[in-house]
Amino acid sequence: MCGFTGWVDQHPQTREVLEQMTEALLHRGPDASGIYCKGPIGLGHRRLSIIDLAASTQPMSSPDGRYVLAYNGELYNFQSLRTELQGLGVQFITNGDTEVLLQALIVWGEAAIARLEGMFAFAFWDARTETLLLARDPLGIKPLLFSVGAGRILFASELKALLQHPACSREVNANAIGLYLECQYIPAPATIFQHIEKLPPAHVLRYKNGEVHRYCYWTPSYVPKFAGTEEDALVELEAHLRRSVKSMLVADVPIGAFVSGGIDSSLIASLMQQESGRKAKIFSIALEHVHSEQEHAARVASYLGAEFFPLVVGAQDMIRALDATFDEPFGDQAALPTLLLSHFARQQVKVVLTGEGADEVFAGYSNYAKKMREASLCDRLHRTPLPVIYPFLPAKLRKSRLCKGASRPLKRRYTTVPNLFDCEIHSALLSRDFHAVQKTRLEHVAEAHYLDCDGDDYLDKMLHIDTKLWLADDLLTKVDRATMTHSLEARVPYLDHRLVEWTCRLPTEFKLRGGQGKYLLKKLAEKTGLLPPEIARRPKWGFVIPLDAWMRQGMKPMLDDTLSEGGLLRRNIFRPRYIRNLRDPKTLASHATRLFALMNLELWFRKYAPDYRF
Repeated sequence: MCGFTGWVDQHPQTREVLEQMTEALLHRGPDASGIYCKGPIGLGHRRLSIIDLAASTQPMSSPDGRYVLAYNGELYNFQSLRTELQGLGVQFITNGDTEVLLQALIVWGEAAIARLEGMFAFAFWDARTETLLLARDPLGIKPLLFSVGAGRILFASELKALLQHPACSREVNANAIGLYLECQYIPAPATIFQHIEKLPPAHVLRYKNGEVHRYCYWTPSYVPKFAGTEEDALVELEAHLRRSVKSMLVADVPIGAFVSGGIDSSLIASLMQQESGRKAKIFSIALEHVHSEQEHAARVASYLGAEFFPLVVGAQDMIRALDATFDEPFGDQAALPTLLLSHFARQQVKVVLTGEGADEVFAGYSNYAKKMREASLCDRLHRTPLPVIYPFLPAKLRKSRLCKGASRPLKRRYTTVPNLFDCEIHSALLSRDFHAVQKTRLEHVAEAHYLDCDGDDYLDKMLHIDTKLWLADDLLTKVDRATMTHSLEARVPYLDHRLVEWTCRLPTEFKLRGGQGKYLLKKLAEKTGLLPPEIARRPKWGFVIPLDAWMRQGMKPMLDDTLSEGGLLRRNIFRPRYIRNLRDPKTLASHATRLFALMNLELWFRKYAPDYRF
């Protein structure tokens, strides 16, 4: 696991600038660093050594010097690719996956990308043709950002590296703020900066002669549907999960697992212990004086006979974690416990397996069943005059779930999991000038993913949207930044892309049955004895943070400061009266998550754009 940065520029900056960009990624790779500068190409790399600890230094060049690679991630099938390449006459110097990726790109060109299994982002340079390839893994586990302009392209694993380049514009993307307010993150390809983009998951960017060409190399298909029995599906699911977990145990350093006590992460820990043949190291976090799932995580550890490392933190620990603001505004409160648990686990291990992705591929969220029930009613209402009169209704009615859904065609009804500041209230929330420049709503972004899904089932459409939006730009962003802040690598077995392809073709009843999600996954855990029955049957819980209580106590000074006339209100983004109403002690409990998102927005401004005013 690593971080990299660089440029292609006919009039490049000095080596010192590249070193500064690379040093900004120190946390992603404290074990080694490397710089490559030759002609228009500059590459910087920070390494967190996981495989082939003594070798595989980067940037890595081909023996003839024509090609050079900077890479972040892990290829779980690198050994089979290595064997295949050796059969074609390729000779290897190292034992790691970096050289395998380099040689695969040399031998197979861009066709190699679709053959990769794992999580990755990379920059690959061909000096003879002066062509740069940037690519990102199918599900977007590893980040990659870029900026194009004035005959150059800049790229990096994180925004903070790009911002070290003197030509990188810091112009704030006002439209991205509107998207953030809707869903607590900024969906790709947008970033908080107007002239910097995220490369979306499963995309390749080719840069040559100052021109950019980009394309999607992978998208899962939802047809034809799996035609086997439930028993057949259970057998295949177990085989896929075991293969995925086993592939992610390849490392030359200690490995652990994050376990919340729910079925997703607990099942991974159980398979991890069986496939490794060693006691699993299980890490779990709880907040003191607050009911949590940690007792269930302890039950899982006891059942497995695993090593259990519980972390109990106080409110002040969580509040201090706010100082580790991400490169973009990020309002997911779950980032706080993930940051603290990552720091704790890093004292014991260098790699952890996590349960992210199970809810999106197995329909684990309760809102899926709710949306399925509402779909037919919304269809009937959509055929009434409601869509015509909808724009003239009061904002309170316009943001009601049924009314809003019925006013839109099916392709624009579902956006994603969180819904902080509904777009229908933005005219009341935002200043008149700021509201006038908001061109893109979240429903527009979600609609593109809806249309990209080849399944006919509405559940398939929703899962596809959440995989592309909520999973990639919230959950995986949270895990990557929180773990890499503490130089810890996170691996996500549910997001092996071959497993995802298989689950996409499962019929709805294998995912959602009787209003309950993850049907097949729970059935597997219970039937095989991988988990105690009470864990296999547990409903989804989640990490509960008492934000409203904190905002009345320990977090109150920070809240008062960030949302004051000298804070967020001076930036001419919001209507002051609306923000003051949110902070009313009588209604604070129902607005705590919204206030948390606003507070994080102001903390980001102070760190990256302190003088911003619209």
